[in-house]
Amino acid sequence: MKKFLIILLYTLLYILPSMAQSPKWAKKVRGAQVTIIVYNRNGEMKETQGIFSDTQGTVLTEYDILKHATRAIVVDATGKEYPVKEISGANAMYNVAKLQIELKKGKLAYLNPSSTPVAEKSIIYILPNVKASKNALCTNDTIIKAETFKEIYNYYTLGNTANERMKNSAVLNENGELIGLLQLAAKEGNNAYVIDAKFITDLRIKPMDAGNNDLKAIYIKKSLPETAEEALTYLYLLDRKDSSAYLPCIDDFILRYPTNTSGRVLKAERLTELGKYAEAEKAYEEALNTDGISKDEILYSMAKTIYALNLDKTYTKYKDWDMEKALEETRNAFNSNPLPIYTQLEANCLFALKHYDEAQEKFLSLTKTNLRSADMFLNAAQCKITQNKEEGVLELLDSALACYSKPYPMAAANTILLRADVLAKAGKNKEAVLGLNDYERLAGGNLNANFYYGREQLEIKSRMYPQALSDIEKAMTLEPKESLYFAEAAALNFRLGQLDDAIEYAKKAIVIDEKFPDPYRIIGVCYNHKGNKDEAKKYLQKAVDLGDTLASGIIDKMK
Repeated sequence: MKKFLIILLYTLLYILPSMAQSPKWAKKVRGAQVTIIVYNRNGEMKETQGIFSDTQGTVLTEYDILKHATRAIVVDATGKEYPVKEISGANAMYNVAKLQIELKKGKLAYLNPSSTPVAEKSIIYILPNVKASKNALCTNDTIIKAETFKEIYNYYTLGNTANERMKNSAVLNENGELIGLLQLAAKEGNNAYVIDAKFITDLRIKPMDAGNNDLKAIYIKKSLPETAEEALTYLYLLDRKDSSAYLPCIDDFILRYPTNTSGRVLKAERLTELGKYAEAEKAYEEALNTDGISKDEILYSMAKTIYALNLDKTYTKYKDWDMEKALEETRNAFNSNPLPIYTQLEANCLFALKHYDEAQEKFLSLTKTNLRSADMFLNAAQCKITQNKEEGVLELLDSALACYSKPYPMAAANTILLRADVLAKAGKNKEAVLGLNDYERLAGGNLNANFYYGREQLEIKSRMYPQALSDIEKAMTLEPKESLYFAEAAALNFRLGQLDDAIEYAKKAIVIDEKFPDPYRIIGVCYNHKGNKDEAKKYLQKAVDLGDTLASGIIDKMK
């Protein structure tokens, strides 16, 4: 009997302090606790706990469990389930996240985050695990260290360790206000700590978060930034390839800002990229039938989209979405609002439809607008070049080049290269070489062997032999297995009277390709000039055997 009384006394001593651990408000606030169930792409399920922090369905919880989650469900204290609508903030470093549920009828119990820091040595209360009995008692603890991070938020170290069931539990002050969520120490056996609830509630999606790796690792839709401008920037920066995240965000944007034209354009253009032409067409029609939308921008987007589709060789025509349709819609856009950019697309469509004279006229008209640029003159020149019309091409290319200041920027490279080609065809070889020199400087020497071979040909015609030798040597260095370049080097050296060098280069060409007749002919001619007719005939005959008719004529003359 005495032993029983002693045991009973110890039991009472244990129970009485535990009962004292739960303040009067403890049962009331437990209604704000929730269970969070998450699923990944493989259908695997995980659970954690969290807390409602307002009447709008905001849930504070941990980040780790949401990583790689594709969907989540929040279960409140009454067993009611709420799908998680979006992630409205996350931070992997502090292991916290903020969720937004799809609200249903009825009031939500919630815990109001405290705005007052808790002093060291203060008593705090840790709510029991969400699945614990309603009569389960709070655990009380003491703050042994209070620190700040990010200047305004609090980080508290508790006096004791915590077990796995306590992880992510709500931690409250003596007034029943939410201080934060409990987190386990990184090293087992160390004291638990608390991350300020205010830090979690202040988490927001910002425009630059489109590239935030913490958020990208969660495959649930994210909320949009708060203003239309910020939300639009976020959409522009968001990865368009991830349609499961991108399209729902656009739909949210349209729902929030129904008269914002950009949101409508982004949706229709993305649907087109996905090959969902019927849905894209519907999105364009809805936009055109919505009051407050800039109709010309929608028409231009449609024209631009259809134009791009028809440039794609893999495109299978949808309804009347051809190049004629693109031309029609860009003209409709211009009639609605005469902007030069609409004329530019019209010119592009005309070019694609091979209406070159009309396209040229449109490109030249744009040189008298704010779109005046080298590209407009260059495009007008291409209209002539495509039709093999030489007259006026060089003047247009000169005008294009005049749009740039010297030293020429990289943007001028295509104009310079095309102008050099036109000059070469006109027989202005030296000017063409000068143009290619400019192109080489812009390319920083990062050119292929064919470039140097082509310039060498022009330099020979201009009798710029030292430059020609230098260029053919560069070509050989870049492509040491191309026999043509060695044969060309041999021919050039022969022209300059450097017979031994010519023979050496020609023999190297033969090593690369023994069935190439040109180097045999060059060697034969060189030996003939050196007076060694036997060697000359041997090599010339070999060229003849390989089908070289020129070598046959040389042999006849030697007789």
